[in-house]
Amino acid sequence: MNSEPRLLTPFSASSHLVRSFYENGLRHVVISPGSRSTPLTMAFSYHPGFIKQVVLDERSAAFIALGIGKESGSPAILVCTSGTAAANYHPAIAEAKESGVPMIVCTADRPPSLRGVGSSQTLDQVKLFGSSSVWFHELGEPADTDQDHRRIRYAAMQAVEESIQTGGASHINIPFRKPLEPTKNQISSNEKLFDKQLEQSTNNRSVSYSSTITLARPVEDLLNQSRRPIIIAGPADPFRQQQQTALHLADHLNAPVIAEPGSGIPPHPLKIKQFDQIFRNSEFLENLAPDLILRFGDQPYSKSLLQALHEFRDVPLIRFDSRNAWQDHEMNTRDHISLRSTDELDMTGISPNQDTRYIESWLDARQSAETALKRSLAGATSLCDGHIFHYLANSLPEEWNVMLSNSLPVRDAALFGTPPGTLFLNRGAAGIDGIMSTAIGTAHSSGAPTCCVIGDLAFLHDSNALLSLKKLDSPFVILVINNNGGNIFRMLPVHEHKDVYRDYFETPQEADIRHLSLAHSLNYRRIETLTELSNLHFGSADDFSKPTVIECRTNPDESMKLRKGLWGDR
Repeated sequence: MNSEPRLLTPFSASSHLVRSFYENGLRHVVISPGSRSTPLTMAFSYHPGFIKQVVLDERSAAFIALGIGKESGSPAILVCTSGTAAANYHPAIAEAKESGVPMIVCTADRPPSLRGVGSSQTLDQVKLFGSSSVWFHELGEPADTDQDHRRIRYAAMQAVEESIQTGGASHINIPFRKPLEPTKNQISSNEKLFDKQLEQSTNNRSVSYSSTITLARPVEDLLNQSRRPIIIAGPADPFRQQQQTALHLADHLNAPVIAEPGSGIPPHPLKIKQFDQIFRNSEFLENLAPDLILRFGDQPYSKSLLQALHEFRDVPLIRFDSRNAWQDHEMNTRDHISLRSTDELDMTGISPNQDTRYIESWLDARQSAETALKRSLAGATSLCDGHIFHYLANSLPEEWNVMLSNSLPVRDAALFGTPPGTLFLNRGAAGIDGIMSTAIGTAHSSGAPTCCVIGDLAFLHDSNALLSLKKLDSPFVILVINNNGGNIFRMLPVHEHKDVYRDYFETPQEADIRHLSLAHSLNYRRIETLTELSNLHFGSADDFSKPTVIECRTNPDESMKLRKGLWGDR
């Protein structure tokens, strides 16, 4: 009579999974310390092919993994112990789903015999993240058989492919039974397998390819009949951006390009940088109404652009999508074109638009808006939020990456000036959590100098990210716009309710950002005047030999007055 096959030891099962991830092209892993995850942590630690980051705070760790995925388009792997450690991943997993960023989540768990009986540090982790994850698998306790080995390898492949193709986090829950620590013989034998795998440099990931996309005749007819086309580019992560196609269409159709910060659209003669001012002007809005809208990227977020799209909701809209997601706030898409960043658009059936009157009207409006912006900035004598963005737009070197925080920073970049270089945003779920951690992830992935522009509340919200800055090799600057609280609420009607506004919405804080920075052994600099701002130079990376926090103390009242003046709301 045949005996039942014995179970794989926790370390052997983990080693199979780690090798499978490597075979599928993954190279980054972010580990948070814990006991139940010991087998998986040790397996990654002994594999020389992975870049390992150890991050104490699981919420910060998850956003660092998000940043790696945003920059590279390849998922980073998260490893944590059981219990609430895993639950802390949820905000970043939600952002990953909403913005289409790949991520692999490996949560250690108690074996079934310890679940539901009050065992310490145990909660129900089966499909813990609900619909926020794009794929889930309970690895179970594999037996030492060829079939079970194959299933581990297949689970790794499924996790990677679903994460990339669907865009979001794949979750593998892995129960481990004690003893958790491997023997010396187990370590030695698996190290040999790891080294052999590294020598072979195996990568089973399919190579990306490009296609030429031919438009259907009705779509070509729409483009050929249009005399007032407009191109709108919403946010998109770098590996999904379609800037070349958008600009080719702009040149071909003489169409203005309305590009939000984070769209990836570079400087171009047809790009309308001051669109936020223009769309808030009712006269301009009426005179510049389009007869066709071509939309790239995800759902726009700027209030003025959203209002304009609402006004133009009956105008035919063609949406060029690089991921399978419902990004249609007005629910008015007429035609939907799937177009990856590597694809090319066949434009042989599209006639050039020779009528320049529409684009000339836009360029005139842009010039008027630029003049008004310069005049307004020159008239503000105290340091305002707008000065920071205008200065960065004209002074930050292009080789720097920039992470823009949610709340006011992404909106102020559209109004006052967008920094050059590669921009990163968390506009999927649009929270203020994990902003610095995401920036750290993009820096780890790219190796480029990075500037994270963040408000004071978002800075404090993610202050545990400061623990991970010492592991960066490239310059990293956190530029904190300290306007003493959640000033974005000043734009909302609740601002008129003075009895509750300050304590329940704006929530001013008195944290000493300098002391917090020095406590983490970071460089610190404070800017309070326009002159001090003008003396800030990013030209030499040597000026930021170690991570630096720059606190800009701005005048919240004057900052809001400046915004409203440009909006025509005095």
